[in-house]
Amino acid sequence: MAIKSGTYYDERELRLILDVDRESKQRIYMPNEIFNDLVNCEGFKARKANATHIAFAFSYLYLASYMYRYARFTYYEDYFAEKFIDDLVMYKICNISPDSRGAAGVSYITKKDGVLNKLNYVRKESDYPIRYKYEEDILGNKDYSQVYWEMLSDIKDDLPSDVKLPRARKVNFPVRAIYFDEESENEGIEDGYFYYTFNTTEIDINTFIFCMKHSDIGVVGFYLYSFIKSKNGIFRGAYTSPIEQLVEDTGIKSTKLSEVIKTLEAHNMITNSHNTYVPFLPQDKKIPANGYRALNSSQFTNSKREVDVRKVMSQATYEKKGGKYLYDDSSIEEEYDELNDLPF
Repeated sequence: MAIKSGTYYDERELRLILDVDRESKQRIYMPNEIFNDLVNCEGFKARKANATHIAFAFSYLYLASYMYRYARFTYYEDYFAEKFIDDLVMYKICNISPDSRGAAGVSYITKKDGVLNKLNYVRKESDYPIRYKYEEDILGNKDYSQVYWEMLSDIKDDLPSDVKLPRARKVNFPVRAIYFDEESENEGIEDGYFYYTFNTTEIDINTFIFCMKHSDIGVVGFYLYSFIKSKNGIFRGAYTSPIEQLVEDTGIKSTKLSEVIKTLEAHNMITNSHNTYVPFLPQDKKIPANGYRALNSSQFTNSKREVDVRKVMSQATYEKKGGKYLYDDSSIEEEYDELNDLPF
């Protein structure tokens, strides 16, 4: 299949494959440590991986988590042939060539003993869920935090001989979604991010689809949006960060980062405070960095709007207009040390 307009699937096709209508509110809670784990991953450092590979790893893990959580491994193509959502389909959903191989390819991220497997986020397995259910109390009320699955292995032996299941390759078992760590798995304690949402970020499937249907957003835009949203949750408000820190935290180089931020703003996915930039400031003077806030998927716009440009002015002009400076970190530390030396 040739890529069309920068994407393999349009919105209708994505919703068909993932079984998502416009009213669907399925979401996945992604662990906040995933960002640090990916950026500092030795597998990426050894290859000097670019932002697209890091962002693809995050998007692939999100998609694998969604598929397992909502038991979505097959779909009907043109309502006739039942197809299995294998890695090649997952690649195309993320707008990555299914023929991606070699030094520039991404198969090293998703294969057995690949990056995500070594980080213990996914593991290839043969069995997979065919439907999901929730535990209920004695009154029949569902507990949405307690999900369990009917597996293929539960029904396979009971199927009529003339019923043929779609040929399945290994699926992605999202290890940390079920088990917090290796000790939990060894003891059979289900305490992963499917069950306990502390220190996670909620990302709904409509956000994922919106990003993948727009070639100018894609996996890098989805990754950066999710990172900003995670920081909004941690800091309980807009996330203030200089570009240099964002580069370090996300692995996206500054030129690409500025481009993606502008694109997310243009689609009304994030807000940006566009604080004034004053070049050549002395080391003891700092001004507030830009603040970013992720918006809800209901606020996104397909058409792109004009984006404000950050104002640049001299130190003299900035001060004349009443511009404020941040405290120098070293002076704060010195004052704190002095307080600790006081005899009370």
